[in-house]
Amino acid sequence: MFKYEIKYGILTGSGICFWILLEFLLGFHTDKMNIGEYSIYFVVIIPLITIYMGIKEKRDGILNGSISISGGLKTGLMISLIAAVITAVFIVVYFNFIDPGFFERGIAYNAEKLLMQKKTGYEITEKLRDIKAAFSFVNQLLFGILGTVGTGFIITVIYSLVLRKNNTSL
Repeated sequence: MFKYEIKYGILTGSGICFWILLEFLLGFHTDKMNIGEYSIYFVVIIPLITIYMGIKEKRDGILNGSISISGGLKTGLMISLIAAVITAVFIVVYFNFIDPGFFERGIAYNAEKLLMQKKTGYEITEKLRDIKAAFSFVNQLLFGILGTVGTGFIITVIYSLVLRKNNTSL
């Protein structure tokens, strides 16, 4: 029943995990954080492709070329939810075993940026408090889950409108 959602949910989640690992291997989470702070935004390419393919394949496969907006929304959101679960599990593994020093490096990198910007001691303290909160494990996990579902929702709405086809034959 959820063949396409499971297939593309796994592809989406795995693709996001692969992207994060690739960034790590390229040093974007270690010594090239100046690139990593921007490269992470390109991960959206993965759900852009996979959600489109999932909705279209379901429409053209089992739905005989016809899908409603609500059908597209259900398919895309299910893909996003499956991807979010995969991503959440990966984030736990990543921050605990693959790159446990990520948070400290991220905070230090941002502190250095603030010093280079000649911020006052008070400004640095205030900004670092916010940065430390953003780099907490819980916030990173929530961002991974909510970011995956939220991005997936926006993409799904657009593709559901674009890919909808109503079957007009009786």
